[in-house]
Amino acid sequence: MRLIANKPCSFGGKKFYIGNEIPENLVADARLQEKMGVITIVNDNMGVSGGQSGTLFTQEQVDKMLAEAIEEAVNNTITEMKQKQKELQEVLQQSAAELKEVDSEILMETVMIDIVIDSDGENEQHMTVWAKSEEIQQVFSIMQLNADEGAKAIADVKSENVLILLHAADSRKTVKNAAKEQADKLFSIKAASSESISSNEATGTNTEGVDT
Repeated sequence: MRLIANKPCSFGGKKFYIGNEIPENLVADARLQEKMGVITIVNDNMGVSGGQSGTLFTQEQVDKMLAEAIEEAVNNTITEMKQKQKELQEVLQQSAAELKEVDSEILMETVMIDIVIDSDGENEQHMTVWAKSEEIQQVFSIMQLNADEGAKAIADVKSENVLILLHAADSRKTVKNAAKEQADKLFSIKAASSESISSNEATGTNTEGVDT
């Protein structure tokens, strides 16, 4: 008797794929697994046992099916990410349009924007950005530029919110990279400034009470 995998599965800590033969000693209840459609029991003398079609696949067919499944999953993930970017762009556009209609006092208020910063197709990591009206307007203005002009404009951006929103909403690689590089640059400047302040404070403390 031989046990053939009908679908990707795991027995005894080992993984098996469609068409792989599974050692009998790894399957506690082969009949139950066959009823569940996980495996096919093949009797050497009598062929495939009850109820199963007995269709086996070559390794080439298995590889092809796996490749197609992976490609479909990747395409679905890319499609979902593009849709989310489009939705975020629409939110930004709507926010910018609404801000134009209010007076200057209200323009000083902030807008809460929820963005997806990471996704594996099933789980998503969200981040809330409280952006000022002028920040949203700056994001919208840069997104209207072509990729090269947008990257140049980003080099002058000093707002982390603007860089975060651009990286999340703009699908152009040039703009995304420029936003990330500028964010890293701002972070480095802040870090260096903090170290300098800490160093000065430490020096001032050590010199207190010293006669000159």
